Amino acid sequence: MENKYSCRYEKIEIVRPRWLGGDKWVLNDLKKLTVVLGKNGSGKSVMLREWRDQDPDNIHYIVPERTGEIAFNANYLSSQMSGNERRETGRSNFTPDYRQQIITRIQSYFMARGSVRGEVLPGDPSDLEELLSKLLTDFTIKLSATSNPPYVLERMNSSERVTSTSQLSSGEAQLLTVALDALTVAAIWDLDQNDGGVLLIDEPDAHIHPDLQVRFADFLTEIAIKYNTQIIVATHSTTLLSAIGQFGGEEACVIHLSKERSTFNAVKFDKSLKEISACLGGHALMGPLFGVPLLLVEGDDDYRIWSQVPRHHKTSFSVIPCGGDEIKKYQKTLEKIFNSLKNENCVVGYALLDGDKNLPIESKDQPQKYIRYIGLKCHESENLYLTDEVLLTMGLNWEQAAEKIIEEANKFGNKEAFLKKARNWNRKEIDIKNYISEISIILDDKKVHWTLRTAKTIGREKPTGQLLEFLGEDVVNSLWKN
Repeated sequence: MENKYSCRYEKIEIVRPRWLGGDKWVLNDLKKLTVVLGKNGSGKSVMLREWRDQDPDNIHYIVPERTGEIAFNANYLSSQMSGNERRETGRSNFTPDYRQQIITRIQSYFMARGSVRGEVLPGDPSDLEELLSKLLTDFTIKLSATSNPPYVLERMNSSERVTSTSQLSSGEAQLLTVALDALTVAAIWDLDQNDGGVLLIDEPDAHIHPDLQVRFADFLTEIAIKYNTQIIVATHSTTLLSAIGQFGGEEACVIHLSKERSTFNAVKFDKSLKEISACLGGHALMGPLFGVPLLLVEGDDDYRIWSQVPRHHKTSFSVIPCGGDEIKKYQKTLEKIFNSLKNENCVVGYALLDGDKNLPIESKDQPQKYIRYIGLKCHESENLYLTDEVLLTMGLNWEQAAEKIIEEANKFGNKEAFLKKARNWNRKEIDIKNYISEISIILDDKKVHWTLRTAKTIGREKPTGQLLEFLGEDVVNSLWKN
């Protein structure tokens, strides 16, 4: 691979049907992640299928309007290894056995790779499972070459094994199969040493709640980088647009497709576009206008935590991600927006800072009429993972957790010396940002991403005990009103 940001297409010409104007679509300045926005009838789906047909071995088209059971069917084994045969099954927006094909592709992946885990063979099924667990936070998933179907999917809270779509909501079923569709193709390309395939994903936001769209955007960004895959997403959703911009950063761009033109230059997802789209993510900005507060957070990990907390229905707020010190710019922008929207002066949201930062003092130049600053009492969000309440969800107390970290420290090279000192850490003040991945690998046998485990613990009830101490009473009383 050239580098993690290489793209197969920076420019593409695509046959444009006569009924959409004829000639060709010309797309310029494409990035690793490109969002295509356009009205119904602008030709998004047609364009993506025509694009796929140029090179079906290296381009895969995904559309979620498909059905079927999440079951294995050996008749599809050979077809899922061939780009041309995958193309034939994706000619229309409806395929009655779509999900069987995707589940069967898991077995195709093992046939291409072999079933031994670890670094003995190229690729690793554990990498796929980790990505899926960050997306499907209420489930644990294990891929298997020896079981039928070739996966084990269980609900985390009940250990109920899921084998049928009747056990899933429509959103869960769609998220699972579309995620597996994208991930297994990218992983097979990786095994084939395909230097940069292209995933074309057509309106994945259909039937998916905005919070799940955010996680899906994070998931796609990780696929793009890990498997050197270029991803094009057609959507109507400003929420999905905003989230792809947040996680993709400067490697994300937008094309505004219309029937009036045939040549389009992608707009780079710079800071200003990110800010505007975050505000346009309707579920976030509309919240304060109807009594649900906003929460501005500093980074991607904070976003992963706090966007999941309201899912447990103990509190409610809408989260807007900001990049580090950009949170101050967002706060000022929203002060101006709400000053023009609301007649009364009242707090409608909060800007959450890490505990190692000083809170800005309210002044004429730094008003906090609508968005007030609050701060964690611990060093930063990573420290929340070490609280007694989060550790208890893994069956550990701090003494046991510190012992595990020390025992496993020698597996992590130049990070060993720091990890060996775990018994002496001040859990509230220690800076573990550069070690949190290793710590979570050591402590969590289920390999749940640390942000998701922390979010679930915070969200299940109004925080008390050590979790309250680390969050701080100001944070908890601001976000949990009752």
